[in-house]
Amino acid sequence: MRTFIILLMLLAVVIKIIAFVKKKKPRLLVISVLVIVIGIFFLSGFRFTAIDTIPGNVEQISSYDTVYGKAILFEDVNDKTFGLARVKQRLGIIYYYDGGTFGNDIEENKPFEVTGYGTVYEKEGFIVGVKTAENSSIKYIVIGGHSENTPPSIPYDFSMNTVKEQPDNYHIKKIINNFAFFVLDGYSEDTWTIRGLNEDGNLVADKLFGGDIRFISW
Repeated sequence: MRTFIILLMLLAVVIKIIAFVKKKKPRLLVISVLVIVIGIFFLSGFRFTAIDTIPGNVEQISSYDTVYGKAILFEDVNDKTFGLARVKQRLGIIYYYDGGTFGNDIEENKPFEVTGYGTVYEKEGFIVGVKTAENSSIKYIVIGGHSENTPPSIPYDFSMNTVKEQPDNYHIKKIINNFAFFVLDGYSEDTWTIRGLNEDGNLVADKLFGGDIRFISW
């Protein structure tokens, strides 16, 4: 809808310019139309690369092609905070920013920080970014496995073996340069249950649904 409205506005402006300039200077007509088209294109937030649609001075950490365009995990070049972006694609070559998160950083004495953005019921509609602390022992991030019978105050067993025994219940990514990035089919208790495993596959940190990010020491 947004693309359609902008194209209508663009068409209306171009028609007015053509009517005004056509009778006087054909060369000026061509130049004027090009300037207007390019100006409206950029002022409306459209870009030819997905990363350039994101506000601010950011660099891409990871990205996925999705059904709507691209999902991007990025880091702010200036303050090193991180965020997520949902970028829609139109006409095969045009991108525009469709929302996301900014300014996420790891709190003091926390093992990692996580941010999520998206909707409940949509294919590839929920994206999750995780950043681990410097010199962290976390080597893998696992999403999934919410249990109503496991409140945060009660110790529980979980390891890489748990994931291997029930692979359909979990999403797992290896940490690369302190980051992990997931594209999931909607927000839920499962997709907002995050755990960190060390090199040996042992549980060292988690964020259970409804709970805080914490180290695990039992």
